[in-house]
Amino acid sequence: MLFRKLFFKKYDEFALKLGFSDWRIAYENTFFIYRIPEDAQWNATQLPNKSWAVWNDIGQPPYSFKVFETWKEAIRYLRNLFDDSELPEHYWYPEGFDLEENVFKSLPNKEKKL
Repeated sequence: MLFRKLFFKKYDEFALKLGFSDWRIAYENTFFIYRIPEDAQWNATQLPNKSWAVWNDIGQPPYSFKVFETWKEAIRYLRNLFDDSELPEHYWYPEGFDLEENVFKSLPNKEKKL
């Protein structure tokens, strides 16, 4: 119980840095973008002011992040990182979209989260 409390305290600290009151609300606004071997990932979070933070979960929270004014800027940045990483294409699977949907032309949909 204590471990769980301490674990989520770090995520709540991260959520505060993103502008949310707690991790639950931040998580509701976060979308998985692509996998990083072995067990990490890049994410995009829509912030309360409607800008976007991109971050990966390597290491321990609170994580560092980069903010973009628009989804288009955020997803382009992430795609460029992905292309530079030379990871297999099947690691790229932005959440919030249908399989054939163009992730560069529309915002992710919370109803389509995994």
